[in-house]
Amino acid sequence: MGRNAVGDVRWGWQCPRCETDVPVTRDSGSETFCWACPQNTCPAVGFGFRSRRRARIALKEYRERYQDIYR
Repeated sequence: MGRNAVGDVRWGWQCPRCETDVPVTRDSGSETFCWACPQNTCPAVGFGFRSRRRARIALKEYRERYQDIYR
């Protein structure tokens, strides 16, 4: 299977730190989108995105940068 497109909301994205599937949700208080790793021991979080797609792009870029650090 090829790489998942960023705009494809059927697939979850993985946390850059612990590989857990991370959902992107809408914050009703600020009307922006955010993601947070569901693992209690993992501090990875992203918030303040204007769209679900931008939140997914940010999560993907964070994952790529994080993996580059530890190669």
